[in-house]
Amino acid sequence: MRFDQEWIREQLEDAPSGDELAERLTACGLNVEVREPSGDSEIWDVDVTTNRPDAMNHRGLAREGAVATGAALRPLTVELEESGEAAAELVSVEIEDPGACSRYVARVIRGVRLGESPDWMKARLERCGVRPINNVVDATNYVLLELGQPLHAFDLDLVARRRIVVRRAREGEELRTLDGELRKLDPSMLVIADAERATALAGIMGGAESEINEGTRDILLESAWFDPLVIRRAARKLGMHTEASHRFERGADPEMVPVAADAAAALIARLTGGSVCPGRVDTHPRPWSPRELELEVAALSRFAGLEIPADDVLRILEGLGFAPSREDGTVRVTVPSWRVDIELVQDLHEEVIRHVGYDAVPSVLPTLSTAPGERRGAWPLVDRARDAAVGVGLAEVITWAFIAPAEDTLAASLPLAQDDPLPLDNPLAGTQGTMRRSLLPGLLSAARTNLNQGENDLALFEEGRVFGLGEGGPVEREHLGIVLSGSVGNWAHREKVSFLHLKGVVEEVAERIGFPALVWRRGGAPWLDEAEGAVLVTEDGRTVGLAGRLGGAMAGRWEIRQPLYVAELDLSAAPEELPLPRFRELPRFPAVLADMTVEHRETLGYAELEAAVRGLASGLVERIELVARYTGKGLPEGAVRTTLRLVYRHGERSLTQDEVNAAQEALRAALAEKLGVTFA
Repeated sequence: MRFDQEWIREQLEDAPSGDELAERLTACGLNVEVREPSGDSEIWDVDVTTNRPDAMNHRGLAREGAVATGAALRPLTVELEESGEAAAELVSVEIEDPGACSRYVARVIRGVRLGESPDWMKARLERCGVRPINNVVDATNYVLLELGQPLHAFDLDLVARRRIVVRRAREGEELRTLDGELRKLDPSMLVIADAERATALAGIMGGAESEINEGTRDILLESAWFDPLVIRRAARKLGMHTEASHRFERGADPEMVPVAADAAAALIARLTGGSVCPGRVDTHPRPWSPRELELEVAALSRFAGLEIPADDVLRILEGLGFAPSREDGTVRVTVPSWRVDIELVQDLHEEVIRHVGYDAVPSVLPTLSTAPGERRGAWPLVDRARDAAVGVGLAEVITWAFIAPAEDTLAASLPLAQDDPLPLDNPLAGTQGTMRRSLLPGLLSAARTNLNQGENDLALFEEGRVFGLGEGGPVEREHLGIVLSGSVGNWAHREKVSFLHLKGVVEEVAERIGFPALVWRRGGAPWLDEAEGAVLVTEDGRTVGLAGRLGGAMAGRWEIRQPLYVAELDLSAAPEELPLPRFRELPRFPAVLADMTVEHRETLGYAELEAAVRGLASGLVERIELVARYTGKGLPEGAVRTTLRLVYRHGERSLTQDEVNAAQEALRAALAEKLGVTFA
């Protein structure tokens, strides 16, 4: 932010040299980054952080300089002569929204003559990056730069019925601002209106229809306090940034409103030959209430790691405007109206320490008694899910938690989208207007980016939260998403990713996380291909995931031109902690293996077949394994041959082949009766 060096020094009694002042301001946290000679002064570029609107003006910076150098800040005086008809008889003010505008002061200056500002004023404005316009507008900008209070001047004769109304914009209302742009407004925005129409965007920019012009003779001068959030949202929505909005967005000084109005009125009268009407029209529905804090000098010294005398604490806080009073080891302060950043006693610690000098603080780490930390809440589950995904060879990606509303609409068709959408009131961009209800939109965008860069072999995962709006308010859930594409294997043997690869990865990850037994049921359209898509449910029927090949419509939506396999799991189905593993004695007797080839219809899924075999098989069956699955030549259309391997074992003796053969025959008969299958 640009400042005029001499303008700052003018505010100080016995002002130090420019070199000393710049050095001390930098040392206390207001870094003077650039010093550029300009006439009999210098242009300073000072790094003022966004939480310090009090230092975004010459008087505020001079206050800091006074404390830093030991100089005295000159008193703020306004010499104002009033004459003529009272302002209250010429103008009326009404505030419809006290929450957005807590104070509005109007002054009237009559008989002005527009012209150029004097050279000294134009030079100061130009050093601060402000283009001189005319003596009225320049005066309001001058007071803004000096005191930090934005002001606006209206042509009084262009204000309908000389009435000011501070209100929300009407739906569909329009306003042509001073930059010539026609702005479309909505009720989230605050406007300054007259009796007929909106005449200015509150805290941002005035309107063209009531601006000062060559024929202006009488002026209505506005000085007000506006809610920072209201101004910030409106400025961002309209894509505007002005000197006024820059300060109102960060928090203007509510008690500077009448002072700045008087200072600007006096300056306008002096520059234009006009006269200031007696009195202010001061509408003040929500007075400012000061905050009080208490600081323990001993606690401050412990915090800083060095002894800070109480007299130094009082001197610094007095110079910064905190009106401190001391009682034993306690200092009680009243936070001044211009320090919107001071909320906690730790903020007071920082104020004192930065003026004592950061270089005086010893570089010693404090001694802390600590105990081993532990991961709480959902973190153990999150860590387990990440470890499981990495353990099967997946690489982690992190995507935005915000997605486009159109993508959220598509996500509503997913089996895991249990809640209503959760839109954002103030999104960063149009493509990030809704909190995600699924990880898949972000993962598909990441996959597309990788594929477009020539990375055709993908094995990605994301563990993250999804959001929705439930009956009791916003809901958060932990999900795990997976993407596979291209080829898998080593250099000697590579094969194309298929549904079976995805199924193996999902089952391995689910087992490591601790999911209950999962049943794979055909489904998942339109996100998944009808022939290679599955919805994952638990034995009690709860849907906890989906997995399969990305459907054609979705592949086209994300511009993905090669087969892509995706999965998503709801981690709430897994336990917070895995049970401790239990030792099981190794088998003492050998197993007997027996294969069985079942011919069945294609619509009979493997999960259903395996469940039937498991339910009908002898108690001697220890394990069931899939050996092969065949379709094509030699089989009727729509038929499949699935070869299963059954592992038989008796816990107390060796089995005979006859016993196994009998069990196999009994199983075939039961399967044929229940499922209508045949055997090859």
